[in-house]
Amino acid sequence: MSAGVTQANKFYEEVAATQIVWFGCLPNEILLEFDVGDNKVSLPLWSSKSRIDRLKKLHPELLGGVEARSVSWAQFKEDFLPILQDDEKVVGVNLSGKNLTGIDIPASLLVKQIEAFG
Repeated sequence: MSAGVTQANKFYEEVAATQIVWFGCLPNEILLEFDVGDNKVSLPLWSSKSRIDRLKKLHPELLGGVEARSVSWAQFKEDFLPILQDDEKVVGVNLSGKNLTGIDIPASLLVKQIEAFG
């Protein structure tokens, strides 16, 4: 199993248990997003604040100004899911390590996976 899949499974399990999703916010309340090619943009999500904090230490030049924010799973589905339905948007799940390893999946699959773990 690849590192990205392993991290994704941890994400699904932890979010199903805590019902909290973590994301990054840049100054001026701009959501952290990454261009991932094929005209797609990825919104990275994490299952804990400590995961974001570790990445900020590994990548201060890229993530130094990022503030970790959390939202309940129910609120995420209500507020974030509608803006992630666009074919050009995906979610990056528990990106980790020096290479920001993870997988990018459609938001609809994210919901199915978390609810399967719940």
